[in-house]
Amino acid sequence: MKRGKAFIKEFLAALVVLTGIARATRAWLWRDRVAVLLYHDPDPQTLDRHLSYLRKICELVPLTDVYAPANGRPRAAITLDDGHAGNAALLPIFIKHNVRPTIFLCSRIVGRARSHWWLHPGSLRAGHERLKRMTNAERLAELAANGYYQDADDRPTGLSVEQMEAMREHVDFQAHTRFHPVLTRCSDTECATEIGDSKHEIEALLSHPCEHFAYPNGNYGEREVSLVRAAGFKSARTCDIGWNDQRSDPFRLRTIIVDDTASTTRFAAQLSGVPLFLRYLKDGGSWSGKFPQF
Repeated sequence: MKRGKAFIKEFLAALVVLTGIARATRAWLWRDRVAVLLYHDPDPQTLDRHLSYLRKICELVPLTDVYAPANGRPRAAITLDDGHAGNAALLPIFIKHNVRPTIFLCSRIVGRARSHWWLHPGSLRAGHERLKRMTNAERLAELAANGYYQDADDRPTGLSVEQMEAMREHVDFQAHTRFHPVLTRCSDTECATEIGDSKHEIEALLSHPCEHFAYPNGNYGEREVSLVRAAGFKSARTCDIGWNDQRSDPFRLRTIIVDDTASTTRFAAQLSGVPLFLRYLKDGGSWSGKFPQF
């Protein structure tokens, strides 16, 4: 079954590339805008291949260059969500390609003996997608019943303090809440705490300003945007599909989600936004490319 799905994905990706859709997207939609690419925990070899491909078709820039004046060429900024321990192995790849990525950290998970909740066996037993749709209180109660407590020591899955210190010269660390709840399923108090406290905790951890935010799981609304702005952040990245320029809303930056294991052909197809757009439509998203909300 898995081999069959993998073959179909590769076949469809090849169609997107060979029919010229990927190239046309770069010409019509990407143009001189910035594609903010979203990874989670890719292995070094895959990221090396992806960045080698990107350097042939666009410029690699930091996230802070989203609002830099256009220079006539497509640009791409690399972001990674959650602060997975595996990100530490990517440092030589960042240096090799002279790219400064942004890693959005869960401030109460990294630097501690704690596990990201969806990586815990209890979450697997309870069902990740079902848990996401619960209120935050319900989700935490369900996880506790399955042996996971978000503020207790566990198997560490995030970057250590030592790893972040080794990376900070080449990586921009920013905020992704404290524990990675679905913000739209949080109470007003929970939401404000997760957003505001993550900023302060990362600044205390790394002794560096924390000015940018990423919405966990891509879920956000007007309340979340207002709280991010009120907390003092300068921008926030969504999971909505698209490219960014000087006219983009800084608190609704669009992105292209990349499969951490994608072959070069699939990666080229994903850069067009087409596979992600079709997936969003299937899951109830809109024609605007907005991430399916709940």
